Amino acid sequence: MSDYGPSDGGSGCCRCCFSFILTLGLTSLFLWLSLRTSNPVCSIQDVYIPALNKTLNSTSYQSIYLDLKLDNENKDKGIYYDPLNITLHYYINQSNGNGIPISNYALKGFYQGHQKKARRKNWTDTHGVPWDVAVKTGGGPPVFRVDLATAVRFKILFWKTKRHRLILGADFEVSDRGQKLQKKGTRLKSGAPELFSGNSHVASSLVVFCTFLLVDI
Repeated sequence: MSDYGPSDGGSGCCRCCFSFILTLGLTSLFLWLSLRTSNPVCSIQDVYIPALNKTLNSTSYQSIYLDLKLDNENKDKGIYYDPLNITLHYYINQSNGNGIPISNYALKGFYQGHQKKARRKNWTDTHGVPWDVAVKTGGGPPVFRVDLATAVRFKILFWKTKRHRLILGADFEVSDRGQKLQKKGTRLKSGAPELFSGNSHVASSLVVFCTFLLVDI
């Protein structure tokens, strides 16, 4: 009887291939999680419009106070902001969706560390607002809009991502004391996708794939 049995080299080769694919899959998952970023959360915390404060009985002071909050909720990624361009609109008739621009100003760009918050509080002059109409509106409280446009880069370990545009906006109503009706912060929203964010099913697929390889091995 021959001492030379069937070779099991093919089985060993399969195990090596599976191990390589498993390592590649886990590495891809790790990289995806490491590169995944979340856009900053921007919200209007406070607004004051003296011209709409009926207790003052005057529309002569026509500036607007705006308190903007920016949250970086990333656990290990900083954010570099380009200058932030803020535009304010007033809706004469909100039903037609056409707001008139009443103010525009820019905030200096800055760096924000991971899980840090920043506030930007400013008075800005306005133009073209029919204040007498806004004060006497009978169809509900006056409605304004804030739009924010900037570009951000994320700091991941020792390198920075490319810039990508961030365009956000939100409407808010003003009381007869010139303050934002909603007491809580009003979040500025956008339909733009987040950089490297992907969809949750991508991560799920990688996990299932790696689990399948482990069972097979």
